[in-house]
Parts: sequence; C-alpha cells; structure tokens
Amino acid sequence: MKNNSLATALILSLIPALAQANEPTEYEGWVAGFGEYYKVDSDKPLPSGGLDDGTGIGAELGFRFTPNWGARIEWSHLNLDSESGLTDESGDRVGIDALYFLDQKQTYVFGGFKHENLQENYRMMNLGVGRHWDLTEKWKLVTEAAAYYDFGQDFKDYSVKLGLAYTFGHKSKPMPASEPVVTQTAAPVAEQPKDSDNDGVNDAQDRCANTPSTDKVDATGCSIFMEEKVETRLDILFANNSYEITDPDDAQIQVFAQFMRRFPNTQAVIEGHTSAPGDSAYNQSLSEKRAKAVRQLLIDRYGIDAGRLEAVGYGESRPLDSSNSAEAHQRNRRIHATVSAMEKVKVTK
Repeated sequence: MKNNSLATALILSLIPALAQANEPTEYEGWVAGFGEYYKVDSDKPLPSGGLDDGTGIGAELGFRFTPNWGARIEWSHLNLDSESGLTDESGDRVGIDALYFLDQKQTYVFGGFKHENLQENYRMMNLGVGRHWDLTEKWKLVTEAAAYYDFGQDFKDYSVKLGLAYTFGHKSKPMPASEPVVTQTAAPVAEQPKDSDNDGVNDAQDRCANTPSTDKVDATGCSIFMEEKVETRLDILFANNSYEITDPDDAQIQVFAQFMRRFPNTQAVIEGHTSAPGDSAYNQSLSEKRAKAVRQLLIDRYGIDAGRLEAVGYGESRPLDSSNSAEAHQRNRRIHATVSAMEKVKVTK
C-alpha cells in the first residue's frame, strides 16, 4: 500500500501542470538518463519465493514528430529484492513508447510495450504520465509514474522515475502579430463513411477501433476468437530401485508447473511406472513412491495446490518397451503426466 501511494502521489503532483499557461516548448528530441523505484507484483515467482520491490537505472532516446506526438526507446537495468530475503534478482527491461504531449506543453501521457528479462521473460504493456520540467533551455528534469501489465501471466508492476534530459532541435517561433492571417473556406464536400482501421466496418458501426489488419472481425468490427486445446507433458526417468528426483530444477518440470499456474483450473494425474525385473509387489510400491515424489516436488517447490495433483502407481503393468534389455528397462523406470486446457485464440484472415 505504501509503494502504490508513492506512485499515486507523483501522478497527482503532475496534474496541476495541465492547467498552466506556459509557452509551448517544441523541441525535436531528447536523450535522458534516469533512476527509478520499481514495485513488483508479489506473484512473480522465484525458486525460493516471490519478488519484492527494487531500483533501476536506465536511459532513453525520444523524438517529437509534431508538437503533440512523440516516441521513444528505453532501456533499464533492474535490481530487485526477493520476498524471502534469500535470493535477489537483476535483469534488463527494454521497450518503446508513444507519447502524447498535452496542449503542446511538456506534460505527456504515454503507452507502449516492454520486454523484461529476469529469471523468466515477460512481455508487458505499460501506461503512464510524465513531465519535462525546465531547468535551462536545453536541460530538463524528468518525472514519471507508470503501471505495467503482463497479459501472459496477469502480473501488475509499478514504477516511478526521476531523471535528467538534454533536449535538441529548435523551438517553434510564433507568427509575428503584424503578419495577416488569411483564412480560406473550402466548399462543403459530402463526407464519405470512414473505416480508420481498414477492417471493412465503418467507424460509425465499429465498436473495436484499431483492430489489427490480420484479424477476422464480426459485424461490429471486433476480432473473432475461437477456443483451441493446449497441453504440456512431463516425463522423468529414474535410476534403478530409486524414486529420487536427481534434478528438481529440470526445465521440463518448470514448464509443466508454469502451465498449471497459467491455467489454474487444470488438474493432473502423476503416473508412476517401473521396469519388469523384480517382485511385482515391490515394483508397485516403487512406482507409487516415484509418482508421490514428483507430486510433492510440484507442491513444495513450485507452489501447485495439492488438490490439483493426484499420484498413481502402475508398477510394471504399463511398459513403454516390453523387450528384455537394459535400454528397455531404463525407459520404463519413469513417471508420466499430461495436463491440457482450452485457450482463446484470434482467428486470422
């Protein structure tokens, strides 16, 4: 709550600037360095717990194409704390933003896309507000507040930024008062229906503006979605007479756990199996221990709810390879699990 209040306070401090009657500043571009405070969604995972807040340093390069519109590219290096206090994390965030300068002044709102590389990669949309405060004609103080949203995993981060910018290019000069302004009135022309996003639906009926040109749309101009089945598998081999998981950080296990976190309504059955040699009752018990070991790893290390996981042992009854060879026995000492879900995907042209 304290960190969110800090971002809110900075946004509110920028609002009075919208009503000021300062002379418009129209520079062509700027380069800036900055420091930032970064508040991480507590659900972002680490092997030893979630991430907390931290700091970052970075740089940006921006251009104004018109008095109102501009764009920039940004890079930031983040140093983040973990909630457990055991493992800190660092990584880079890069992205691009479109900026709209309000009333041709130096206050702006912005939105864009960011790629964040921590232990995992996150693709986020961000929105925010900022201002370039005059220090000299060329040097500006930069203040910003922004919110980030990861559509893939529903994470929400926040940041506040303080920086120093050097502007370049020329200011626009007002027209001399003595110079007459000639206004020409064009003859009225019948207005044709507009289709701004070229999706085949006129703006008057289009309820979804700026639809991507590759999407199929309905009669209201909105993208059409269909449900598609997605799934992931987990296959782990074990040593002879063992139910020990030799690599609990195996990439296959991480992908399986991430899939179950992404689709929280899914359930999985962990199947344990053994090779044929040995007593069948012993093999049945060993297969159950293998399935239970993987189930407990997903609960304890990866935070999957116990009610979503079931462990079942099949002993030697379901071999992958029934031949009596060392290679066959190795393939049959395993666990197997499959989890699937239905996901909405866009229909393309």
